[in-house]
Amino acid sequence: MANSHDSGPQSAVGRLWDQYVALPATRFVEGVLLRRDIERLYLVFGGHIFFQTLRTAVQLDLFTLLSREGPLTRQEIAKRLGVAEQPARVMILGLTVVGLLRKSGAKYTNSRLAGTLLVKDSPRKITAYVELQHRAMYKGLYWMLEAVREYRNVGIKEFAGEEATLYERLAHDPEVEQIFQEAMQELSLQANADMARFIDLRGVKHLVDVGGGDGTNIIAIARRWPHLRATVFDSPTVCEIARKNIAACGLADRLDAVPGECFADPFPRDADCLVFAHFFTIWGEKQDRELLKKCYDSLPSGGQVVIFNMMQHDDESGPFSAAVGSPYFLTLATGVGMLYTWNEYETWMRDAGFNDVRRHRLLRDHGLIVGRKP
Repeated sequence: MANSHDSGPQSAVGRLWDQYVALPATRFVEGVLLRRDIERLYLVFGGHIFFQTLRTAVQLDLFTLLSREGPLTRQEIAKRLGVAEQPARVMILGLTVVGLLRKSGAKYTNSRLAGTLLVKDSPRKITAYVELQHRAMYKGLYWMLEAVREYRNVGIKEFAGEEATLYERLAHDPEVEQIFQEAMQELSLQANADMARFIDLRGVKHLVDVGGGDGTNIIAIARRWPHLRATVFDSPTVCEIARKNIAACGLADRLDAVPGECFADPFPRDADCLVFAHFFTIWGEKQDRELLKKCYDSLPSGGQVVIFNMMQHDDESGPFSAAVGSPYFLTLATGVGMLYTWNEYETWMRDAGFNDVRRHRLLRDHGLIVGRKP
């Protein structure tokens, strides 16, 4: 039998009183103290939704429209984009909530970030990278659970071919490979100008950019250091793209692209500086140590090895870029890579025999680590 104080009008009043007292407290905790955490959870839980909203806006070129003609009302935006007002409203709401659009009265403008990164004629645009996320990353990251369980890039099954890495399989899909190279070029143009400015190449004669992609890196470096010869060392199809870009820049007398596989083939001859830009993240510790040992054996005395990457904090607490980038390398690219800490790279360099190892902090979570062969 229930106790007398658990039933009857008095207990009902007590329960109502408890709810009356608790409700404002709950509202305060969730509405004030936990608001930022709850909103962050929405961003995680709805990440696919916000991304597809962004990608839709990029494909419709909304940000360029607002850059050229804004501020515009929702109705004006819909008319200029050639879509109905209701779906335009859905898209605009999502972009406004995440801060990519600003609303004043009935009119919308780009945020400063959107105007910098998402307008098609901006020198710092990342629109190709947005499309690469849609065409490659989202498909592969569907398999992250299996990749974690099996410690391999299960997501590569989404791409044709039998090769072990995404980079090799992209050769079977020239359209996606081109998008990949355009995306890498966008990221390189933003970050690699800092690399060219901070790296000291006064005594270097021949620099080799291992996995150098479409040549964006060495073009920037060659313009900063006019005495330098530089070579891209990458897959055959990528080298074709690099040679075209080099020729278009009028630098074919000093720059070149040589096809090769970084583990199996020797580095191009006479190199006295080996650069790995956004490359060591692709591989596991074993492969990265192997590459550094190969660098040490290949370089002359006084030669340099350079690692340029987004860096994870030494205490492994971030930043966001490391947490966002690492699952791609595990689940899709190779199955073994991630963004490592500064200290890991420096330790591997020293263990390979390099000394005078120095770190340089750059913008957007990037860093430069340089080691010299005694």
